[in-house]
Amino acid sequence: MLLVPALLLLLQTPVPAPAATPPPDPVPPARIELTTPFPVHLGSVGPREVREAVYGIKSTHDRPFHLRVLDLSLGLSLEGDQLAAPLQPGEVRLVKVKVDPTGLLGFIKGAVRLGTDDPGQPNYILRYDMIVRPEASVDAERKTLGEVAPHESPELRFHFRREGGDPLKLVLASELPPHLEAELIHEGETGDLRLTLRPGRLQPGVTAGLEVLKVATNAPKQPLFALYVDWRIVQPVMASPSRLVFTDPKTTLLSVELTARDGRPFRVLKAEIEGQGFSLLDGPGPEAARQVLRIRRTGHTAEAMLVLQCSNLEVPLKVPLRYLDPKARPAKGAAPVPAPAEDAGPRHRH
Repeated sequence: MLLVPALLLLLQTPVPAPAATPPPDPVPPARIELTTPFPVHLGSVGPREVREAVYGIKSTHDRPFHLRVLDLSLGLSLEGDQLAAPLQPGEVRLVKVKVDPTGLLGFIKGAVRLGTDDPGQPNYILRYDMIVRPEASVDAERKTLGEVAPHESPELRFHFRREGGDPLKLVLASELPPHLEAELIHEGETGDLRLTLRPGRLQPGVTAGLEVLKVATNAPKQPLFALYVDWRIVQPVMASPSRLVFTDPKTTLLSVELTARDGRPFRVLKAEIEGQGFSLLDGPGPEAARQVLRIRRTGHTAEAMLVLQCSNLEVPLKVPLRYLDPKARPAKGAAPVPAPAEDAGPRHRH
């Protein structure tokens, strides 16, 4: 009868756990110290500007050992016999690495990986970084002519530069609108694109623009630049909208608001519509800093022109009038004409 309790006791005895796997061997301790700031920052570097990264290495070993190169990043080289002699205990040695950025662009990180003839040492990684400038560059990709009066012809320049010693060649790779003139000027490694705005060539009702220009270069990594120029035409009296467009067949009455930029009262000396299909409901009135003229659409004529002579304008102000009949079909093979952008302004529907 004593066998049963003994058997139960054996079953309740915990089974010993298997022995834990020993941890992997730790990384061998370093036997050098870097005496220069790490990593080495080379800053902004030209596309062919060879730099030098310098690393100060101090031995903390108790016996001599040799260093050897295991791996180099693209563009790096160790010249001479800098690592030929063993590093003595306590010795400080400067290791100079040549950095050639040819073929690289932007933010670049690289390193030299060094090993030793001592199996009790780890490998050492000497890091550096730099920003490689593009071979061809422009001083700005977007510029503005700001506010332009109708009688002005303002100019601006985009300045290009090519680094590396080769001459720069620029070619205008986009078509210019009639109101914009361009001239390319070359001077060795630099070049300018000079632009001139001619407001007198603008279509009536056009008061602002954003020009997109493409300039090709002979730099292999920067073959094409996209440039942007914005401008805005201003004059003593501004019409809102600058173009009056009827798009709904049920809408026959819209209005144009005239506002003096300086806030002073002005007089509409003469107002008339050139063309058919529209009539002017309001004639010239007394002086005011803000005046509203109502235009009625009387037919299906597509275009006409509202011509205004004001006391503070040297040349007449022209406001295009258009009716875009949604039922009208464009000629075969012709693309439909989109509605011009309209400025915000008062609207009257009838």
